[in-house]
Amino acid sequence: MTLEGKVAVITGGAGNLGQTVTSRFIHAGANVAVTFRNDSEWEALLAALPEGAMPLGLKTDVTDEASVQHLMAETVSQFGSVDILLNLVGGYEAEVEVWDTPVETWQKMLSLNLTSAFLCAKHALRHMVPQDFGRIVSVSSKVAEDLPVKSAPYAVAKAGVIALTKCIAAEVKGTGVAAMAIMPSVIDTPATRKLFPKAPFDKFVKPEQIADVLIWLSTEDAATVNGSILQLYGGL
Repeated sequence: MTLEGKVAVITGGAGNLGQTVTSRFIHAGANVAVTFRNDSEWEALLAALPEGAMPLGLKTDVTDEASVQHLMAETVSQFGSVDILLNLVGGYEAEVEVWDTPVETWQKMLSLNLTSAFLCAKHALRHMVPQDFGRIVSVSSKVAEDLPVKSAPYAVAKAGVIALTKCIAAEVKGTGVAAMAIMPSVIDTPATRKLFPKAPFDKFVKPEQIADVLIWLSTEDAATVNGSILQLYGGL
């Protein structure tokens, strides 16, 4: 599959999953803009990429609307369009019952996992709709379906990503734009192995597997997948 000439904005593209996705999208021919929060993330991404691969790196707070507007404007200035948006940014913080959950944790999980996806989609769509082409793929989680105890802020935020995706899909129906989401179980990264040291790592979903799905969802062929939520559960 090729994405030759397409422009992809990958939020969190310098993270554990993001490094693999960014590399795969560059290899598929896409022009890639990557968000990062600190210089060490950006340097780690560049070190992990094949020689000669050079995405556009933009230090961005994806929970801040002005920062997101700047992200999209700079991407268009550099590459001429925004064709693909991958909402990979997210985070997990829980392990406490609802009655003991600090409001700060609640707000952080909603902001990082849901508001970020809303803001990036909002400003990507302003470019995608007029050009009659776009693919928005957001990352939800199996947690949104399982609703495990002591994970309410994260589970609610990831369930919100599904609702947001379906709302966007309904609004762009009949255009060349499509919105989808994936629901991974546990992604096999160093961070998740550290978080769940006794878990069966062989059943985790590999970043490479997720990247391959994201590439297909970003192609011309995926128009009919508008509104779909894909379960990527691996062996869990």
